Amino acid sequence: MRDLALTLTQVGWTPAFARQLAQHPAGLLPARVIAVQRTGLTLAPEIHGLKKVAVAGRFFVQGVEARPTIGDWVLVDPVTGALEAVLVRSSLIKRLSPAGEVQLIAANINTAFIVTSCNADFSLSRLERYLSVVIDAGITPVVVVTKIDAVEEAAAYVTQARSLGPDIPVEAVNALDETTLKGLLRWCGPRQSIALLGSSGVGKSTLVNTLSGQEVQTTRAVRSEDDKGRHTTTSRSLHVLPYGGVILDSPGMREFQLAEAEQGVESLFMDVERIASACKFNDCKHGPEPGCAVRNALADGSLDARRLASFVKLQQEEQSNRAAIAQRGRRHQVASKKKPL
Repeated sequence: MRDLALTLTQVGWTPAFARQLAQHPAGLLPARVIAVQRTGLTLAPEIHGLKKVAVAGRFFVQGVEARPTIGDWVLVDPVTGALEAVLVRSSLIKRLSPAGEVQLIAANINTAFIVTSCNADFSLSRLERYLSVVIDAGITPVVVVTKIDAVEEAAAYVTQARSLGPDIPVEAVNALDETTLKGLLRWCGPRQSIALLGSSGVGKSTLVNTLSGQEVQTTRAVRSEDDKGRHTTTSRSLHVLPYGGVILDSPGMREFQLAEAEQGVESLFMDVERIASACKFNDCKHGPEPGCAVRNALADGSLDARRLASFVKLQQEEQSNRAAIAQRGRRHQVASKKKPL
């Protein structure tokens, strides 16, 4: 984001956040986190010329989710320049990092554009992974299929994406051609905050540039031998759109492990859950047990084997990760009690 001379409304301020101000000491000023660095946070709008603040140690003592992340609304003391509070979030996207720790991706997001492309990157199972997390967070998901200009049968990719659920919007675009992006604009209006999720090389940064009407993100070509992208975007950043909303671009994530997304998995796979509820035994493992509705559905073609495998994998991963996160949280609480604030 080049121009930080912005108003609260331009970066997504809503009456719901304004109502929270009464719960905090008078005189503190709100701002939105538009970038996170090791040295602190970049804010918009600037507060009396202050555009960066440090994060005090107490936010780390309280646990990962207490720390501010991109998209958060924070309160700053205009006199001391100190970060005093993080307002209650309307939504939070998070994942389990490759190191096994909870990683915050974005806060206070209305819509997530889950971006894939018409090449080897396209994977229904990966899309289901992103969708589970987004749905669990209470965020509207939109699957964006890019690079429709690069293939003859883009419709086949779109058809597959639409098989993920009847209520999940799917938009097919050429990220370089603004005329193909008209279907996305209904989610880009005033006070709307959008997050882009997807692998490297699928066109997220190009999408940001075209929607912004200017080059705000650097782009690079994918490798021709395997369609893999290069990590051009190295950090998360918010950009103001000419339609009134803001959009978050983030580095491509080839690995996106679920962190506490039970409701999202159940909601996305309601069709599988519905079939399983008809099994003769409540604890049916969908193997050789008699009266297994899932096995019968696989046999008659009403349930796709890939979708069942994806459901089982995500469900088991989510349960295992949720238990690990809870255990880590308990250890953190014990350690925090031993350290002075």
